[in-house]
Amino acid sequence: MYQQNQKYKTKREVRRRPRLVSVQDVERKRGSSYTPHSTDVSVPSHWDKSALLDCEYKLIKLEKSVEEFTQVETLFRRTMARNVIHSIQRIQNPSLWKMFQWQKDKMMKRNGGNSVLERFLFHGTEKSFIEAICEQNFDWRVCGVHGSLYGKGSYFARDASYSHSYSKPTTGSRIMFVARVLVGDFTQGNSGYLRPPLKEGNSVFYDSCVNSTSNPSIFVIFEKHQIYPEYLIEYS
Repeated sequence: MYQQNQKYKTKREVRRRPRLVSVQDVERKRGSSYTPHSTDVSVPSHWDKSALLDCEYKLIKLEKSVEEFTQVETLFRRTMARNVIHSIQRIQNPSLWKMFQWQKDKMMKRNGGNSVLERFLFHGTEKSFIEAICEQNFDWRVCGVHGSLYGKGSYFARDASYSHSYSKPTTGSRIMFVARVLVGDFTQGNSGYLRPPLKEGNSVFYDSCVNSTSNPSIFVIFEKHQIYPEYLIEYS
């Protein structure tokens, strides 16, 4: 199609301005596929829904009489039977939870639709790092280095007694995180690793590194979205 100038009798091809496409239009075209920023992933049913809109995250103190408290306490006391628990708080951070679920879905697809190995693990640290971890998740570059014997990542332990040595006492008490961790397929760690190595004869990487593949008690996670900081224990 051409446009003619009546005065100079010249012609030029008609060029139409492209229609503006909004973010909503793009998402609608994509359909229901999940992205890290989508809102279709609900938070756990036992969360306090009234506390979700207050701020980026919320610490909910658990009553000693509830089953949730007992489950975390039992996990802690397997190796820390003589210590006194002052409080257990649930960490509610919808953004981190959605990223964790997105990462879980991604790993499941990579694993042929099969479930991904998930564990509750401990992480001891200083009280000064509580806010950063609750708000932004674990980052070994910010929240302190627990050695690098098995790789440069965030370290988590099966046993609370191991993490206890990294929990610095402040005003008579210490803190320890209980994290939900997607350990997935793991392999023996190495101090030079910046990420898990490739699986032998494969183009797929392992998900995490450990101190022992036959009886792992230390896990190194290189991708923070594989972690959700779920509980905060204060004890002495």
